[in-house]
Amino acid sequence: MTLEQLAKQGRRKEILTTAFTINQSICNARNETLRNSFVDCEHIKHRNEFVVMRNGVRYINDSAAKSISATWFSIENTGTPTVWIAVAGNDDYEEMIPVVRQHVKAIICIGDKIEPLRSALGCLVRDGIIVAENIEDAVRMATDKATSGDSIIFSPGCEMNDRDMRRMERAFVKMAKE
Repeated sequence: MTLEQLAKQGRRKEILTTAFTINQSICNARNETLRNSFVDCEHIKHRNEFVVMRNGVRYINDSAAKSISATWFSIENTGTPTVWIAVAGNDDYEEMIPVVRQHVKAIICIGDKIEPLRSALGCLVRDGIIVAENIEDAVRMATDKATSGDSIIFSPGCEMNDRDMRRMERAFVKMAKE
């Protein structure tokens, strides 16, 4: 492990420890309304939104995850084997290695720049990185890979313009519900 990798890992742990400490402090707040306003994150649109449970598979819309750290957090917290629908565009997937090893059973990538994803994570999932032409194909492929008790999460993990993100999010939700 390089010093840079160690620093990244330490920073993530520092952030999560800080968040946990703040959360614990808020949970001990006396005013229930104040406590609930901080703890309840359901109002954050497009972040870990439960869409539907179909054939025992949970579909999760995390389309607002525009960084690999946000995707890391979302997948870490699914609690089930996960089929991850990603969007090509990030160049550094190394921090995803532990979470992919532990939780991800398949990765489906939309886009052309898949080489960084394939190099970093392709050997960690049974079928390597599966390439999809668009979100509709990705959802069909993910549905084929998932079994009862799994989750399918659309979490891009890279910067996207809002228009593309909304279009893909709507298509993901529509297909999940069909």
